[in-house]
Amino acid sequence: MKLKALALATAAAVIAVPAIAEDLVLSIGSRGYGPAVERNFERFAAEHPDIKIEWNKVSDVPGETRKLYVTGLTAKSPTPDVFAVDVIWAGEFAQRGWLEPLNGLLSDETIATFNPSLLSAATLDGKVHALPLYADGIHFFYRSDLLEKYGLEVPTTWEDVMAASKVITEGEKNPQFYGFVSMWAKIEGLFMNWLAFTNGNGGGFLDGDGNVAVNSPANIEATQFMVDLLHEHRYAPDSILNMRPDDARTLFQQGRAAFLMVQDFVYNPLSAADSPVAGKFDYARVPTFAAHPDANSTTMGGWFLGINPNSENKEAAATFLEHFTAYDQQLTAAVEDNRAPTIPAIYDDAAMTSAEVLAKFGKNYDFGVVRPSASTGSKYPKISEIMQLAVTNALHQQKTVEEALNDAQSQIEAVLAD
Repeated sequence: MKLKALALATAAAVIAVPAIAEDLVLSIGSRGYGPAVERNFERFAAEHPDIKIEWNKVSDVPGETRKLYVTGLTAKSPTPDVFAVDVIWAGEFAQRGWLEPLNGLLSDETIATFNPSLLSAATLDGKVHALPLYADGIHFFYRSDLLEKYGLEVPTTWEDVMAASKVITEGEKNPQFYGFVSMWAKIEGLFMNWLAFTNGNGGGFLDGDGNVAVNSPANIEATQFMVDLLHEHRYAPDSILNMRPDDARTLFQQGRAAFLMVQDFVYNPLSAADSPVAGKFDYARVPTFAAHPDANSTTMGGWFLGINPNSENKEAAATFLEHFTAYDQQLTAAVEDNRAPTIPAIYDDAAMTSAEVLAKFGKNYDFGVVRPSASTGSKYPKISEIMQLAVTNALHQQKTVEEALNDAQSQIEAVLAD
């Protein structure tokens, strides 16, 4: 009897003990996703009161955050459980085993709702290692007033851009006015530019079989177009070779260029009340070449959320990750915080009528191109450096386009083989 009583008492004690809450740590910058973080925490807590979330507010300076992550992941620290990664880190982190594959933790249906181009940046060996949280990308801005003045349609091809630049620059009769400006300094943005031009010509960094094809005929042709735009036709200023995004934006905003190709952040300063081009510009997807009207040409960036493979609560982390990046949360972040969603269907939601500018940017992401960080992994920074130098050499006419891209092809093959 005593044993039976003891067993019953023990069982009662076990039943009486409340379920232990699972604690998770999310690392993301306070500026990157702003007020959406705390809002999403509240929504998640209402649905999952048994999972507690701590927000580790990391630096919004990417380099600082990356160093912090690398230190912790190398030491196999179990925290943070979920963390934000730049689009160009995802491939490297996956290759190094620093991101938990999401297939199996999340359903195929859930993963398939996200922008496929962005997903490819976090896909290694057929497995997705992070979900895209919000996006940005390169867009094509144009002076709508000047197109109307000269009876021109919005360019959809680079051939159209060339023809319109000729008409407008000749009509304006201003030696300080140019057809096209962009970020052609030797920076990451130059590689993004090159990918926009080359993919828009049916080329790109990789061929259809996934092999490096930097010196393909399509890429040589597209790069030569960039060179000719500057040196032969003189539709871009010499200073474009030193321009970063904000430099190009400034010249366009001063009313000194018809077309601008940079990231979407420039919209706000361009449309500000004191901007000389406010009400006189619009934007569209990056043009393609005439022979490839259906090519993707919008080079994309953005941030992802992934799960630490050393986390002690991976299933709970997956539940949180799915909730944080879900349709409703992304829609609210779009409408209230101007964060571009990574689920394409959101851009067709009726609620996006209050975020018309963002919705229009979002349509361009249907034609997305991502940098080859997934296929090159930890070697991506070196690959990007090689490409920046090659394109710079071609644009400065220090090498012919063919020589520059042949050299880049050889160097990249050597790096990847090492």
